[in-house]
Amino acid sequence: MKTSDKLLTLLLLLITFNCQAQGDEGKLEFGLGISPSISWITSNTKSVVGNGGGVNFGFGAKINYKLSDKYAFGFEVNMQNINSNIRLPDINIQPHNGGIIKSTDLSLNYKLRYLELPVMLKMHTQEKNKLSFYGEFGGVVGFLLNQKANISSTYFTRDNVNTKAPEEGDQFELINPTNSSIKYLYNVNSLRAGLIFGAGVQLHVLSNSRVDIGLRYNLGLSDFLDDDIWKATNSYLALNLGFFF
Repeated sequence: MKTSDKLLTLLLLLITFNCQAQGDEGKLEFGLGISPSISWITSNTKSVVGNGGGVNFGFGAKINYKLSDKYAFGFEVNMQNINSNIRLPDINIQPHNGGIIKSTDLSLNYKLRYLELPVMLKMHTQEKNKLSFYGEFGGVVGFLLNQKANISSTYFTRDNVNTKAPEEGDQFELINPTNSSIKYLYNVNSLRAGLIFGAGVQLHVLSNSRVDIGLRYNLGLSDFLDDDIWKATNSYLALNLGFFF
């Protein structure tokens, strides 16, 4: 899906939500947020190994629709960076117009940017002394906007490779070391699905404004790599900071 199509889809979602919310202004909350986070890779195959955590940053807009005094329906539009680092302990590399390189230490450090659309059920306690506690649960769909990677091994290194459409000098193939007819895709899936679990505190300030401070676990469900053989997911734990007007 092209970036323009993703933005058009997002615009239609926002228009639909706005039309449904007409006449319910008292039930709506609008806010902004930032989310520094730490991400990691989980794999169920020996051929792909998580290679440490990545430090990320995200930001976006928040909309809550109050269902009752304690419950609300939450929708967000976030720009989220997710660094995803993997190591391939046994692989053959064939650069463009080059010979085969055997590698036991190839690492791919992906720098990914997603347009994320979380949808959540949000719960909170009664306010006491300008303080309350909240919890949240829901799902998220992410549209991949950008994918670059630094590739490194003892005998092969490339920086800032566009893994979807590499430039001529960055092109290479990953080949099974025991069966040269098997080649692997190292580009990233254009869609990411996940589950959200979160909790934190709400600090009520001024008249109707508040600050939310919490932790959010975003569990990746869909395959992160666009390959039918390799299976891996990327997840992250974020410090969720929000201000509602």
